[in-house]
Amino acid sequence: MNVVIIGGGTRSLVLIDYFQSIDYIKIKGVVDTNAQAPGVVRAKGLGIYTFTDINALNDIPDVDTVIEVTGNEKARRTLIDLLKPNQHFMSSKAAKIMTDFIQIQNLRRTEAMESVSGEFNNLVSTMKSSEEYIEHSMFKIEEVLQSMKIVTMNARIEAARAGESGKAFDVVVQAMQDTLSNIEKVLRDINTASDESKHTIAELIETEKKLKESLTVH
Repeated sequence: MNVVIIGGGTRSLVLIDYFQSIDYIKIKGVVDTNAQAPGVVRAKGLGIYTFTDINALNDIPDVDTVIEVTGNEKARRTLIDLLKPNQHFMSSKAAKIMTDFIQIQNLRRTEAMESVSGEFNNLVSTMKSSEEYIEHSMFKIEEVLQSMKIVTMNARIEAARAGESGKAFDVVVQAMQDTLSNIEKVLRDINTASDESKHTIAELIETEKKLKESLTVH
């Protein structure tokens, strides 16, 4: 669909931005007597042809739809006279309904994006707080574990010195070392889970970014 927008006000701005996101719609030109109108400026920035004379409509090739957003009765009548048999015409009243609908959809999309973004941020914040708490706790546990290792090492040395009478104590020391080994295994598992948690946080942040991009209308 090849479209020409007559009028460069805020409503044309809404249509230009919206049509840019639709593959099958191509804006062939924007017409407004004011070369500094917001829609005209946006069109120029996008490489879309702009015209200051409404009669230029006859010079734009392959136009099948003309949308008038000026609200000017004289402009509407002139356009109707200029229309070719195969061209469709949308008046400013119909265009107003369309642009109002687009703006409402954009508002809802923005609200949804902000809501989802807030939930993501809360989740990520909670996970980061938990991650920091786990790391702090792990550090403390590792300190205690190292101290216990030293104690059991000294106890084993003393048990060996005691000879036969130290064998019973050596059994206790061995049980302590087995317990420490189990604690070390648990710590390794927690470290693995912690790394996975960090990866999950990174994925959540990336997902939020992609969601924002998908919800943003260019």
